[in-house]
Amino acid sequence: MNLASDMTLALTSGADLKTWVFLFAGNVFLIILVVRAIGHYAKREWGDLIGHVIAGVVVAGFVFATDTTKDMLVEIWNKVAGA
Repeated sequence: MNLASDMTLALTSGADLKTWVFLFAGNVFLIILVVRAIGHYAKREWGDLIGHVIAGVVVAGFVFATDTTKDMLVEIWNKVAGA
């Protein structure tokens, strides 16, 4: 195979790129949340700390268990909406 055919094979689907971007962005967001949570812990701001932990759990769910999180939210919506 030559370089041109390798390039077309690599660019046929954006699914891998999407997965990589979500993983990278999610990890950066989690790192920011952890750093801010440490600051809130040091200042004894418990409400803000709990808020950051909850946000971190939600973000981690979407980043590391996308399909499971989506299915769970659909089930919750079906129970709430009665669909």
